[in-house]
Amino acid sequence: MIQLSHIGETLLAQMLSDSESVRNSLFGGFVSSSQPNTFVPELRLNKCGAVDFDGVHKIDVAALCPETGICYPIEVKMGFDRLGRNEFEKRFLGECGTSHGNTRVKGSMISILEGKLPQPCKGQVLTVSWQGQQFTVSPLWVLVARKSVTKKWKASKAPRLSSNCHVIDFEHLVEVYGSAHEFNLLVGRLINVDFFTKWQCGT
Repeated sequence: MIQLSHIGETLLAQMLSDSESVRNSLFGGFVSSSQPNTFVPELRLNKCGAVDFDGVHKIDVAALCPETGICYPIEVKMGFDRLGRNEFEKRFLGECGTSHGNTRVKGSMISILEGKLPQPCKGQVLTVSWQGQQFTVSPLWVLVARKSVTKKWKASKAPRLSSNCHVIDFEHLVEVYGSAHEFNLLVGRLINVDFFTKWQCGT
């Protein structure tokens, strides 16, 4: 069965594309520039100075503003497990290093967005490219997580994320998107796959 975590990035990108209310909820008061108008799931980071990123180093949802050339990164965590403060910090907030003879960045995407870059990347501007245009990755970024996770953070202690990170509940974005029926229609659009063609079942 398809889980939310399987389509979370694509789903959020489409919600942002569809709904001004979702865009305002996610970005309102957080960024000062004009609203992004292109939302691309799983966009890989460009090379950083002399080092490259792994294939896993992708922005979950890149909010691209062609007018300013800025990319506002959105990290999506749709799970419930191993997201308490201590485990979160251990998994996602360590300093990045290098591998493959100091030619590749090693570390979590959240650490990268938090600026915990290895020495070869220090002072370098992170960029992504989309349809022939290069975008500068903003130091301001958004973390979308499930409400039960953020509720526990508020009740005890939240991970030590910087002030550049804005945390928002996924359930809140679903609520402002519309009714349960509208949400179900959206999910149906995204997972409506032609398996006959995909699996090459024709003769």
